[in-house]
Amino acid sequence: MNSKSYQWILMACVAVMLVAGVAPAGAGISDAWVSTKVKMLLLNSPAVSGYPIDVDTDEGRVTLHGKVPSRAEKTEAGRIARAGTGVMSVRNLLQVVPESRRKSADLADDRLKEDVDAALKAEPALANSSIQVKSVNKGVVLLEGKAARLSDHLLALEVARVVPGVRQVASGIQSPDEFGDREVWFDDTPADAARGNAVTDGWITAQTKMRFMTDADIPARDINVDTRRGVVTLFGTVPTTAISDKAVRVANEVAGVKSVKRELRVVAASQKKHETAKDDQVAWAVRKRITNAKLSGADVHVDVKAATARLTGTVQYASDRYAAVAITRATPGVAWVQNDLRVEGPTAIKP
Repeated sequence: MNSKSYQWILMACVAVMLVAGVAPAGAGISDAWVSTKVKMLLLNSPAVSGYPIDVDTDEGRVTLHGKVPSRAEKTEAGRIARAGTGVMSVRNLLQVVPESRRKSADLADDRLKEDVDAALKAEPALANSSIQVKSVNKGVVLLEGKAARLSDHLLALEVARVVPGVRQVASGIQSPDEFGDREVWFDDTPADAARGNAVTDGWITAQTKMRFMTDADIPARDINVDTRRGVVTLFGTVPTTAISDKAVRVANEVAGVKSVKRELRVVAASQKKHETAKDDQVAWAVRKRITNAKLSGADVHVDVKAATARLTGTVQYASDRYAAVAITRATPGVAWVQNDLRVEGPTAIKP
C-alpha cells in the first residue's frame, strides 16, 4: 500500500470515529460540543488545508468563517460540517484565497515527530493529559494517548497542526466525548495551578456569548464567536462602528482572552426590519419557546417590560441557563435579557 492510500484510509477511519461519537448525555447536544466536533472533523480531513477555520454554533446552526485556497475545499468544508452530529444547518462564509506561492517545510519525519512532541509537552493546558505522536508519514501526524477533557483533545490537534512541516493531523486520542460543567459553564473563572491557564476556549466562547446576549446594545444574534487558544474571533454584522468597538471591548474583558480579532461588518440599522409587539405577547412567546425546549427540572419565570425580558427562577444545569437566555434573546420583540436565573440541581458546581 502506498503512502497516499495509507493517508486516505487513515483519515477516513478517524472521520468515521469522530462522526460516530456518542452524543453528550444530559440536556441534549450543546452548541459547544457541536463546534468542537466540527473543528475536529475539519482538522482531520485531508481534503481541507485551510487553517484556521472559525466555527460557531447557535442552536445547531453552524457558521464557518476563514480562508481556504480553493472553491473545492470550501465546498468540502461545508460538506464535512454538515456531517457532524447535532448540526441542523451550515452557513459557509469561507473565502477562497488562492495560494500562489505556498511554502512547504519538507522536514524529515523523525525530526517532525520530535518537534510535535516538544510542542505538546510545552503546552501547560495539556499537563493532565498524556498525548504524544505515534507516527509521522510524509507530514501526516498521528497522535495517540489520553486526553483529560474533550477540549484538551481539540487543543492537542490544534497545537500539532501549527508546527511547521505538518500537513495533516489524525487522532487516535482517547477522551471524554462531552463537555463537563467546568469546561464551559462554570460561573467563576476556572483555576488550577498545576494546569497553567485552565480556562478553555469553550469556556471563553460561552462567557463571551452570554455577555453579548445580556447587553442592551450588542446584537448578539448577529455576531458569531470562536476562540482558539485564547484568541477570540468576532465575525458577523453590527449596526455601527461604536457597537463593533463595544463588542471587542466586552470580549477582551472575559478572563483568559489573549486578544480579539475583529471580522465584523457594519450594516446600518435602517437596513433591518424591526418588529414590535406588546409585552404580554412577547412574554407568552418566550415562555412557549422555553417550554418547547424541554429543559429538565427547570422553573423559569418570564417578565417583559419595554422589550426587556427578565428571567427568574431555577434550572438544574448551567447549560440550560445559557439555553434559556439564548432562546429569549432570539424571540422577536426582545431587545435584551436581564438574566436572574439560578442553577440549583444535582450537577450545579459550587465555587
